[in-house]
Amino acid sequence: NSSYTICTGSVKNNGTKTYYYIEVKGAFKDSSGNVIDTDWTYAAGSEGLAPGESTTFRLSVTKDYDIDSCTVSLLDFD
Repeated sequence: NSSYTICTGSVKNNGTKTYYYIEVKGAFKDSSGNVIDTDWTYAAGSEGLAPGESTTFRLSVTKDYDIDSCTVSLLDFD
């Protein structure tokens, strides 16, 4: 969509227990590394992410042609 800048990624559970409500945050940056915008989402919710499973996520912000990259970090999980 030309109205948004999109960042997609995946999360894999390499642990030995199921994790729930996995929150990820994306920092959309310009070529100098300055954060222009952010977004967050749940990569997994109440269904959880069992050991060995993976899932995908999608972050989006309003289109800004200065955005050069997106750095994703884990915010929280249960």
